[in-house]
Amino acid sequence: MRAQKCISDRPRPTPRAAFTLMEVIVAVIIVGMTSVATLSAFATELRTAETSRYALEAASLADSRLAILEVTPAEDLLTLPDSTKSGQFDPPFDHYAWTATVSRLVNEADLFDATVRVTWTDGSYAIGTRMYRPVAPVKSQ
Repeated sequence: MRAQKCISDRPRPTPRAAFTLMEVIVAVIIVGMTSVATLSAFATELRTAETSRYALEAASLADSRLAILEVTPAEDLLTLPDSTKSGQFDPPFDHYAWTATVSRLVNEADLFDATVRVTWTDGSYAIGTRMYRPVAPVKSQ
């Protein structure tokens, strides 16, 4: 009679250290979600930086136009010449335009409210100030 080998007598293969398919899929999903979040944050940062650049340039340009209004004589403030009232900036800032408004405050004869608004394709920036300008009395002859 022949002796039969029992299945349990066979040498078992040694287990190899490896990842299961499920572990690999979970790792790929985690890396993918992290990558999407990182790229989204980076894109948001780029948009914010671009918006900030335009806003800083507009603020500087508005300050320069407001400085022109501050040296304008009181007699000319209420009837601004066209070159001071509105226009477009010279290159490299030619994608910005400005509008200046000046009005006299009610019940204050020598106090003016001045506002400069700088606009560009995607936004605008406004700055204002109040200026005290005593109007010289008219001398009668």
